[in-house]
Amino acid sequence: MQKSLIALSALATLSSAAQADIGLSKDGVDPELYGILDAGVGTLEHSYGPSPVFASTVNPCNLNSSPNSFSGVYSGGISMSRWGIRGEADLGLGMKAFFRLKSAVDVNSGDISNNGQSIYNDINGLQTANGASAINGQLFSRAEYVGFSHPVFGPIQVGRTTNFSLDQVFEYDPVQAAPLYSPLAFSGGIGGGLGAMENSRLDNSLKYENKINYINFGLQYKFAGSKADQSAGSAYVAMLGYSYGPLGLKGTYSKTTNSVAWATEYSDVVAPDSNLQIEDSSGYMFTGLYKINSDATGKAGYEYLTISAPSNLNLTNIQDYFGLILPNPAQNASGEQHFGVSWVGGDYRFTRTFDLGVGYYNVNTDNAPEVGKAYRANAYSILADYNLSRSFDTYVGAMLMSYSGVG
Repeated sequence: MQKSLIALSALATLSSAAQADIGLSKDGVDPELYGILDAGVGTLEHSYGPSPVFASTVNPCNLNSSPNSFSGVYSGGISMSRWGIRGEADLGLGMKAFFRLKSAVDVNSGDISNNGQSIYNDINGLQTANGASAINGQLFSRAEYVGFSHPVFGPIQVGRTTNFSLDQVFEYDPVQAAPLYSPLAFSGGIGGGLGAMENSRLDNSLKYENKINYINFGLQYKFAGSKADQSAGSAYVAMLGYSYGPLGLKGTYSKTTNSVAWATEYSDVVAPDSNLQIEDSSGYMFTGLYKINSDATGKAGYEYLTISAPSNLNLTNIQDYFGLILPNPAQNASGEQHFGVSWVGGDYRFTRTFDLGVGYYNVNTDNAPEVGKAYRANAYSILADYNLSRSFDTYVGAMLMSYSGVG
């Protein structure tokens, strides 16, 4: 099976000192309103109809049983459309307090992006594209945290924070971590969530990061939430990186316990499950980049993920998924499910305003407990991005994915 996508798009960024516009300056804190609006026209083979609440409108990566193609307008091709407010206050001696609020929106419909709703809408039959995510209708789904930074000890964030592995994807993906052109960026399960899409952004979390000379490191912890909804699980993530001259290396390791996920690997082949899945997961990601010269950069990476039965087998009463009540109670994962993902590529900046990126991705599943579902996928991507101004881009991209195996 093969599916391919080609699209021509426009991206605009908004960043303005918001003191005069929204009148919130107080006690030395000047909030800034910022955002990205990304809309385009494209064609995707093997696709159900567009979803007005799905963050990228269509699903370019998962297996898909639709014999039809989708041609039309989509949101969030190279960057998820979003708006946010950020600010900081100088506390003296190099110390600062800061905050950030980040919301995801659909340019085409005006809705707050809600991938969970896109799955829920298809439970009784496939009609539109769907897929699980950490973006599930929250007002500030991308991030919401406050923090404190010290010039020696570094920053710490408290609240809803981005997973270190998601940050790593944005830094080391060869095609700008574009949702429609990178399997890593589209799917947090094999990207920033290291096992579960929902874990690419962590509620109830602490995130600490620092850099000493050429070494940067970080620790992140998610506290367990209510045992009645999707926040029940806990997690920790460790990050270690090295950067010197043209070379950059980074690794992350994560371990989650009793994560509540909506298993959607095959949700565009058959109708999505009407229940959630409780699972433990572990994963690691190693990446590297090398700046060949001032214009060319090569990037590569590998990750390995394992999903297994949860540590607590008594959470199957959960039906609440970000405010959506599923028809059936959750089920526990069984056995072990494995994913291996590798990628290589890079970009070349031909001029100050024109950049061309290419990437190859290989996804290998070993779904031992789910007989007949193992498969392999190869993706080939190209993305040409032209900066018309500091705040406006136009780009054209294409991705071909081919699938093989019994699944």
